[in-house]
Amino acid sequence: MDKQEHQAQAGDRDMQEMQLLLEEWKVVMQTQMHFNDMIIKMRTAGLSVLIAVFGGAAIAIGQYPDRFIEVAHRDFHVAAPIILFGLLLWLAIFLIDYFYYHKCLLGAVERGYQIDDAYKDSQVAGTRMYGMTTLIRNAIGKPGRSKWYIWGFYGLVFLVGLAYLLMVGFWYSAK
Repeated sequence: MDKQEHQAQAGDRDMQEMQLLLEEWKVVMQTQMHFNDMIIKMRTAGLSVLIAVFGGAAIAIGQYPDRFIEVAHRDFHVAAPIILFGLLLWLAIFLIDYFYYHKCLLGAVERGYQIDDAYKDSQVAGTRMYGMTTLIRNAIGKPGRSKWYIWGFYGLVFLVGLAYLLMVGFWYSAK
C-alpha cells in the first residue's frame, strides 16, 4: 500500500468516526430535549390537576359549609382530605420528577458536556461543531443550581397548599 492509499483510508476512518460522533451528539441532544419535554409536561399537568383539586375543595366549602368528618375525635371540613390528597399527588409528582426524570436529564447533559469538552476545538468551515450544552450551562449559571429551582417550584406550591390545608383543617368553621 502506498502513502496516498494509506492517507485515503485514514481519511475515511476519520470521516466515519466524525459521522459516529455526530450521530451520538444528535442522540444526546434528542435525549436532553425528550427529558426536558417530559419534565415540562409532567409539571404542567400536575399543576393543572392540583389547581383543579384545590378548586374542588373550595367548591366543597362553598356548597357544603357545614359538612365535617371526624378523624381521631377531631372534626375536619370535607374539603381537608381533598386538599391532603392534592398535596400527596404533588409530592408524588415531585418524587418522580426530581429522583427520576431530572437524574436522567442530568446524565444526558453530562454526556453533552463530555462531547463539548472533547471536541471544543473541532471546526467545520470555520464554525465550532459542538458546545451547545456548555453554552446553555453558562447562560443558566453554575451546574447544580437546577435542583434549587426544582425544590423552589415544588416547595412554593406545596407551602401554599399546606397553608390552605391548615386553614381549612384547623381554622375553618361553619359559624
